[in-house]
Amino acid sequence: MKTFIRLLLVSLLFTNILFASGGISGGGIANIQQGQDREKYHLGKAVFNQEITLEKQPNININDQDERLEYLQGSLPNTEKRRVNLPDLSGKLTEEQLQALEYFIQVRFNIKLPEKKKDK
Repeated sequence: MKTFIRLLLVSLLFTNILFASGGISGGGIANIQQGQDREKYHLGKAVFNQEITLEKQPNININDQDERLEYLQGSLPNTEKRRVNLPDLSGKLTEEQLQALEYFIQVRFNIKLPEKKKDK
């Protein structure tokens, strides 16, 4: 009888493991598309985490960067606002790096940024 109960418990255990719903994944961020979007995401992540060396950029509209970076800083969750200071990067980012940073923040923190209006 004890053998039968042990066999039953073991079979229930394996059944629960094999047919368990959900998963044991970390959750987190949305899937990133392949190709350029992935490169853009990782560049933005490197800028956000200050993993790359940034130097003063010539011929950059610093006022525009200040405005965009302050908006991004305000969009971050409170824990991240205390960790990073994005306006400090003003004048040090190329347009590509700034767009990548915006993309990273949108994907990572699930924030919808307003569309940029193109000047005619």
